[in-house]
Amino acid sequence: MELKLHPELKEPLSALCSDPKTTIVVLSGSSRNVLDDNFSEYNMWLAAENGMFLRSTRGAWMTTMPEHLNMEWVDSVKHVFEYFTERTPRSHFELRDTSLVWNYKYADVEFGRLQARDMLQHLWTGPISNASVDVVQGSRTVEVRAVGVTKGAAIDRILGEIVHSKAVSTPIDYVLCIGHFLGKDEDVFTFFKPDLPSDGLGLPRSKVSEALKLSEERRLALKLPSGRSSSKSSHTKNQRPSPNPEKKNTNHVSGSGRRSSPANTSWNVLDLKKENYFSCSVGRTSTNAGFLLGSSDDVVAFLKDMAETYLSSSPSLQ
Repeated sequence: MELKLHPELKEPLSALCSDPKTTIVVLSGSSRNVLDDNFSEYNMWLAAENGMFLRSTRGAWMTTMPEHLNMEWVDSVKHVFEYFTERTPRSHFELRDTSLVWNYKYADVEFGRLQARDMLQHLWTGPISNASVDVVQGSRTVEVRAVGVTKGAAIDRILGEIVHSKAVSTPIDYVLCIGHFLGKDEDVFTFFKPDLPSDGLGLPRSKVSEALKLSEERRLALKLPSGRSSSKSSHTKNQRPSPNPEKKNTNHVSGSGRRSSPANTSWNVLDLKKENYFSCSVGRTSTNAGFLLGSSDDVVAFLKDMAETYLSSSPSLQ
C-alpha cells in the first residue's frame, strides 16, 4: 500500500517550513523511503521507524539503533506474518529494518480480529517467547518491534539534534504536537509537557479546532512575544526525564536533549509555559493529549488555517 501526503498539505507545509524560527518534525512508524518520497522537498526533520532513523531534509539519514540490537527474531516472525497474510484476504505485512507490521485494515473486520488474536497466540508461544521485543496492537494492525522502541523515546535524540544543528540557546516558546498514536506511543504527548501543579489538573479536554478559534490563541500559535525564539513541532514527544540534581552540567543542552540541572544553567530549552504547549490526539478519545481532533481532514484544515494566518502576518513571504 502506497502512502501519500494529502495534496492540500503541500502549500501549508511549505509556508510553515519557510520560517527559520519554526521547526517541524514528522515522526512516523513508516520506512525511510516513504518519508523521503513524501517530505524531501520540505525543510523539516524526519524520523522513520518510530525514531530509529532520523535526518533533516537537508542532511543524510542517521541511526539511533543500539550497536548490539538483537534482530535474530525477524525471520521467524516474518514466517508467521506470511502465513496469516495468505489466510486473511486483503491483508498485508511490511518488513522494516527494526520491526514488522501486519495490517488487516481492508480485510473483513470480524475475521481480521479473529486472525489477529490467533496470530498473537502463535507469536507468544513460538518465535518471540524469549525474544527482546514488544508487540503493539493497533486498531487493525499487529506490530512486532525491538524492545524499548517508542516514538516518545525517540524525541529525546531528535531534540538534541535540533538544538545542536540550530545552535538553540534560548527556551522554546511554543510547541504543538499532533498525532494519531498507538497506546504504547502515547508518551510522545508528555515529553514537552510543562510540570503540572500539585492538584494534577492538566489542560481542559476539548476540540482544538474549536479552542483555536479564539484570536488570542491564534496569536499564541503564530505570533509569539518578541525577543524569544520559536519552535513548533507538528508531530511527536516522550516523557521528559526529571533533572538530576546530583549531576553537574555546564551551560548547554546535552546531545540527548535532556534538561540540565536548573542550578547550573542560565536557560533551558524545555522551559515551556503551560499555556504555550498544545498536545492534540487525532481520532483517539482515550489519550494523554490535552486536545482532540476528529480526523485527518481536521488536521489538514487546521494546518491550512495556521499557514494562512502566518502568511497574512508575514507579507514578505506571500
